[in-house]
Amino acid sequence: MRMRSSTYRLFACLAVVALAGLPMVAAADDEGSCVKQSDDLAVAGCSRAIDSHQYTGRSLARLYARRGGAYQAQGDLDRAMADFNESMRVDPTYPAAYNNRGITWYRRGDLDRAIADYDQAIRLDPKYEYAYVNRGVAWATKGDLDRSIADFNTAIRLDPKDAEAYYNRGSARKAKGDLDRAIADYSEAIRLDPKYGHAYVNRGSAWGAKGDLDRAIADFDQAIRLDPKDSKAYYNRGVAWEKKRRLQEALADFETFSQLAPSDPDGPKSVERVKKELSRKMTGRR
Repeated sequence: MRMRSSTYRLFACLAVVALAGLPMVAAADDEGSCVKQSDDLAVAGCSRAIDSHQYTGRSLARLYARRGGAYQAQGDLDRAMADFNESMRVDPTYPAAYNNRGITWYRRGDLDRAIADYDQAIRLDPKYEYAYVNRGVAWATKGDLDRSIADFNTAIRLDPKDAEAYYNRGSARKAKGDLDRAIADYSEAIRLDPKYGHAYVNRGSAWGAKGDLDRAIADFDQAIRLDPKDSKAYYNRGVAWEKKRRLQEALADFETFSQLAPSDPDGPKSVERVKKELSRKMTGRR
């Protein structure tokens, strides 16, 4: 029985700063829809602004990058890739387009191309914290944890208040078996963002790996309070309860996990295992 950790977190630069030289009110409205609206509405707003032919250079590149980010958030990686490519064609020096295309490569599983794009974003803007975080995630996924941690260190130097950077460094440190430093990073992420549920899940997993089941359960409790549908938190708490031989509590958590993640075979297996343990326990009392 092993507890689970939440995954690394990527940074997309989706916001577009105010575009200069708005030529007409209608275009300004479309630009606002592109920048300020949800991803579904942003696609339409960005498309209208692009089709107005009122923007050129960096302003147009930002519109393509924002629409690409919206497509990316919707899972349409082909359209996202096309928009990031067009953003780079319009302005090859716009770092956000490379950062966001790197995320698309990452999600397609092409880690080398992702890293190459993050490299270019950093060359264009050596203080681009998001690109360091994302490259660190790619290095960690490739198993190069030392390079990963080095990138997260740089990101934290650039922005000491970035909870995501601490969270990701904690995950890399946990993968290296450096549990104390991992816990310290998750704790800092939580201090910066007390509603950071994934950080509670991962810190709880680290406490569990150290054998401190009570602290682990307390973190999983908080993760569940923040998100009652966090399946990993239920699974991990079930593991902790089972290790403490609190089998009824473990069974309840594994059953909830099975409901939240019905395609995960570990749910039914855990339920069956704990039910057998409970049955043996009841038989032994007779």
